[in-house]
Amino acid sequence: MGDFIRMVPQVTLEQFHAFRDERPKEEKWELIAGVPQMMPPPTLMHQRISGNIDRLLTAQLGKTKPEWRSDREIGLLLPEDDKYNPEPDVTVIDTDIGIGQIYATQFFFVAEVLSGSDKPIVLDLKLAYYKQHAPCRGVLFVRQDRVEAELHVRKSVWTTSELKNPVDHIVIPDIGDIGSLSQLYRHTPLWRPEFGS
Repeated sequence: MGDFIRMVPQVTLEQFHAFRDERPKEEKWELIAGVPQMMPPPTLMHQRISGNIDRLLTAQLGKTKPEWRSDREIGLLLPEDDKYNPEPDVTVIDTDIGIGQIYATQFFFVAEVLSGSDKPIVLDLKLAYYKQHAPCRGVLFVRQDRVEAELHVRKSVWTTSELKNPVDHIVIPDIGDIGSLSQLYRHTPLWRPEFGS
């Protein structure tokens, strides 16, 4: 991690926002450990998987946590940390938001749909950032090139599960069972009828 940070100059949050505001609107930038990172344009697979996660979370939250909701592509900005400004693919936040609010300052769950260009060090840094936020119950990293996901959940301590079987279920503390791994791939080329609905 140290070598990566030394190779690229770190910027302040203010500098990052000024830089990002000057970039073309179609570019998606995140600040990770003080280093601006350009995210690749999302594929249709990426968008479909993100939509499936959002739909599954919304259905489950309606049963278990109606005061929380799932949103797509919203920025996170924690008051105590000015080196990070990520934008997960799907985030669970409070239903109460302010008029004109741009960033979520508290989150309970995040999901990221991975692409082949994602750097492992950046994913490690994001995971550490998500985990250090006390209200966060879980983090889901989902592959878009195969039926596979990595689920991190906070119980008394953080635990990690590798999900590779289509019937594996995604269970998040305080949220519950949002469905099977296969359901994340519904209406994509990786979904098979034998997976069920």
